[in-house]
Amino acid sequence: MNNKTKLKKLTAFAITWPIFVEMLTHILMGNVDTFMLSHVSDDAVAAVGVTRQLLDFSIILFNLLGLGVGVIIAQYVGAKNFNYASKIAASAITLNFAFGIAISILFVLNRDLLLSFYHLSPELNDLAQIYLLIVGGTLFLEAIMLTIGPVIRSHGFTMDTMYVGIGMNVVNVIGNALLIYGLFGLPELGVMGVAISTAFSRILGFIFLVFLLYKRIQVPIAWRDYIQIKWREIIMTLKIGVPSGLEWLSFHFSQMMVTKMVTTLGATALATHIYASNIVLFFMLFSMAIGEGTEILVAQLFGAKKVEKAYKQLLRSLRWAFGITVGLILIVSLFREKVLLIFTNDLEIITVGSAILLFCILLEPGRVFNHVIINSLRAAGDVKFPLVMAIISMWGLKVPLAYLFGIHLGFGVLGVWIAHACDEWVRGVIHYRRWTGRKWERKLIHHIDSIQAS
Repeated sequence: MNNKTKLKKLTAFAITWPIFVEMLTHILMGNVDTFMLSHVSDDAVAAVGVTRQLLDFSIILFNLLGLGVGVIIAQYVGAKNFNYASKIAASAITLNFAFGIAISILFVLNRDLLLSFYHLSPELNDLAQIYLLIVGGTLFLEAIMLTIGPVIRSHGFTMDTMYVGIGMNVVNVIGNALLIYGLFGLPELGVMGVAISTAFSRILGFIFLVFLLYKRIQVPIAWRDYIQIKWREIIMTLKIGVPSGLEWLSFHFSQMMVTKMVTTLGATALATHIYASNIVLFFMLFSMAIGEGTEILVAQLFGAKKVEKAYKQLLRSLRWAFGITVGLILIVSLFREKVLLIFTNDLEIITVGSAILLFCILLEPGRVFNHVIINSLRAAGDVKFPLVMAIISMWGLKVPLAYLFGIHLGFGVLGVWIAHACDEWVRGVIHYRRWTGRKWERKLIHHIDSIQAS
């Protein structure tokens, strides 16, 4: 009864701030790796950065279920149908575990083929191979975590996953310090040390999430539920997760194509792109957290048939995300050179990177619309439209313009980021009009009725 009362009193802020901290810890994990490796070499930074794009691709595949299961379970929680929510969670965990094992094997056995896409130098390729072997081998744990995490958050316990994220980050930092710099007589392992720390923190995070799963959800999962797959509900989940996952696939494939263009500009350009991308993640953090928190709240409101309240909640969250993001960009742009000096002393990287960070004053507000609105469209079941827009805009605008501005016209890395801004603003404005046009309401009520009847 106490947990159910907590669910009723959840607000956007109560849901969002732990998600923000959790995302911050994940981003810090990557940036701490980059910062520590920058004291080893820029080659190490570039190798790990490129390899992470491949690993991010696998995470998108795992989210084909994870993105959908969070929405569906939040809707069932909003409808107070906790028994079915637990059964769906068990089915999703089983399927993503099997999928994760397959992907881990694929990454370990096909490292050469996967890395050949980037045409890396022999030195960079050797470093990337090490990282991909160790981190890729534990991807199946990430698959399970990406299923359990949304289940726990959809029940309203966003602070639990936040604490797990903080713990993983602390373990990773300590592991990096020990294995990169060879503290206390340990060997200086460089990229291998970063990979080992990442894998170990992932193992610990998995253990704690499984514990929290059984502690927090309303109806505990029975062992038989992992075997008795709820195929109808899994199909419902995939109808949301697959288009959402394909949208992210489109984004990351387009980013891989853009990164491939950047590699032709040389190692310095690639390092600049990686450093700037890591810094910009902090700009994105607020809108991403607000988007995810709003998605949970909107999905619960839909499950409770409070459609008008859900509609207005998105608009409030959008204003909040826009104001915070713009304010942060303006502050960071004033200290852009000092921020880059944290990572490197290379004057060419600092000069170009500073121009990119200044340009983000124009880029990031457009991205806010996409991060916040797309999540709520997903909560409403309107997932095909963002996918279509992603394919049209990313491949019809971003990739061609990246080549035009970055390579053909000679603007370099900055030209690539200009192309990225064009894509974000076009999609952002169209997604805003999609929400205010309320076309997503057409099938929503029928879907909610089926949930309450389950």
